[in-house]
Amino acid sequence: MTTTMDPAGGSDQPAVLELHRADVGFSAAHFGVVDGRSERLHGHNYRVSLRAHGMVSADGTVVDFKTLKQALGAECALLDERMLLPTRSETVIVEANADEVQARHGNRRFSFPRGDVQLLPVTNTTCECLAAHLLKSVRARLGPLPIRLELTVEEAPGQGATVAELPRSGSAIIDS
Repeated sequence: MTTTMDPAGGSDQPAVLELHRADVGFSAAHFGVVDGRSERLHGHNYRVSLRAHGMVSADGTVVDFKTLKQALGAECALLDERMLLPTRSETVIVEANADEVQARHGNRRFSFPRGDVQLLPVTNTTCECLAAHLLKSVRARLGPLPIRLELTVEEAPGQGATVAELPRSGSAIIDS
């Protein structure tokens, strides 16, 4: 935790909680579309980290780490060991029924068992889009806690994307 809190204690001090653990992430397959071209089908062992910016309360906390871990872990579990497909792409056509999911991009066609696929409301399955999706989903699980979240998805060590909620004007949420 990074903080500027008065060592004598007290509340209403800004702090940033960091959840960056080796056991938080997911393994998944995907193909992205970059510059109009489809990548080959491949996978990653994604690592996910979360930062929560907020004010230290009278009890000395911003938010319980357990709350953050549960929300993030639940969302990562939904993606683990799945084929990730975008449902909002203009170029990847996805059709699903109870048994299978078919995906097409240009002349490339894929068919997957329905239970192995996670359909995502994103335009692409890039780190940027996965991070934005996870941030929105984690926020939905956490509800209106007075914190500002940043979430990072790494597809390889040192290679990933970070997205952040915008500071709310007039709120107690800090922008550090």
